[in-house]
Amino acid sequence: MLAFFVADFNLPYSLALAIVIGLALIEGAGLLIGLSLISLFDDLIPIDLDVDANADLPSGGLTAFLGWLYFNQLPFLVWLLLFLTCFGVAGLTLNYIVNLTLIISLPVTLLLAILASRFLGKHIAQIIPKNESSASSSTSFAGKLATITIGKASKGNAAEAVLHDEFNQKHYVMVEPEQEQQVFEQGTQVVLIEKQQNSWIAIEFTH
Repeated sequence: MLAFFVADFNLPYSLALAIVIGLALIEGAGLLIGLSLISLFDDLIPIDLDVDANADLPSGGLTAFLGWLYFNQLPFLVWLLLFLTCFGVAGLTLNYIVNLTLIISLPVTLLLAILASRFLGKHIAQIIPKNESSASSSTSFAGKLATITIGKASKGNAAEAVLHDEFNQKHYVMVEPEQEQQVFEQGTQVVLIEKQQNSWIAIEFTH
């Protein structure tokens, strides 16, 4: 059985599970001395994704995709452990059943891990306690300045933008212009004016 776990075609999956076990042991040891990796990672990565996780599979931007995976509704370490566990278990199970080469099993396993982590993440997000913070609510972003980071925004086709709130916390939002013929190129500064279901309506910032 050990030979199966350390075989070349299983190394990425075994390594993922080893990382999970290692992080779990470190977290357990940290709790004994009053230090939590979950809080530490959340403090080091103060990012909020203003996206609808319950929407269908998004087609635009890394931000929307991470939101679909419930990245923004779980502590970072919890999400990471969930994804690595799904990746490791799916890969080892797949190879145990059909014994595929790594070049074939890796993309299949990645897809399975993505789907499994979204499914499990949705249910975990419903029961895990929400961390209280001083971060602004996304509904308070109206009037704030944001910068287009990925994509090109047009009416009905939102692009990713980033803004900083009064606590200097970084937030990623999806924005689209108010006017039909207007286009926001990457790097354009915009002002958020109205929250829609999956994006913000914005106008171009003029100095």
